Amino acid sequence: MGWTRLIVGEYFWIFVTLIGLLPLATGWLCYWVAMRPKAVEGFHPRDLQTSYLGALTLPFALFLAFMVSDIWNRETRYAQTVLSEVQKLDAMIDTARVCGPACAQVESAVGIYARALSQYEWDEGWVAPHEAVTRAFDGLIAAISSAEAETTVATHLRSALLAGQIELRRLRTDRYFILHADLAPHRWIVVLLLGFLSQVGLAALHVGRRPQLVLGMVTFSVAFAVTLAYTIALAWPTVDESIIPSDELARILK
Repeated sequence: MGWTRLIVGEYFWIFVTLIGLLPLATGWLCYWVAMRPKAVEGFHPRDLQTSYLGALTLPFALFLAFMVSDIWNRETRYAQTVLSEVQKLDAMIDTARVCGPACAQVESAVGIYARALSQYEWDEGWVAPHEAVTRAFDGLIAAISSAEAETTVATHLRSALLAGQIELRRLRTDRYFILHADLAPHRWIVVLLLGFLSQVGLAALHVGRRPQLVLGMVTFSVAFAVTLAYTIALAWPTVDESIIPSDELARILK
């Protein structure tokens, strides 16, 4: 996943900008061909029905709308998963404090794990389990194991700590699944193809008519470019920490 991290990390906005320029480039290509007399000398726009353009743009609009809807839903699921992680970490801190001195290492390990999550895996560029977070989680497991070995720790507290450990592992796996489940490359190829076909249809309706062609092509291509770039930018969820209760966030990150 190294190339993916490179794209969504340091060079993410350069990548988004380049993708956004593609519709402008294809729009210019369609305009160039439509204004070349030799390229369209046997073509007559009057032979086309006005419904021709709608037949091309409707699948493009519907497909892109459903795709954006899926991305928004995934963003919500991702945020809910992170909120569940914060709540579980907060609950484990409470359990460790009730447990007393025997669980002091657990409380410290929970804080270390929470800070590692906040720094490495709750950001926009996260695409795979980070080594630092994995080490922090291993430290949390070791701390819980040490607490379970203490005879002074009540059985129900041991069970609560173990259940919390299992739940944190599950939530981390859920985050990874949510991030990657809907990033099918062929979706983007279909969007680009349908958008290009819509530009071809727009050019075909205005062959040789420069003002109409320029107005229609520029309007559609700019809208296509902005929408595509925005969709790409949303494709990798990030967490707005304002949705997390500030007192809980402060407790686990202090």
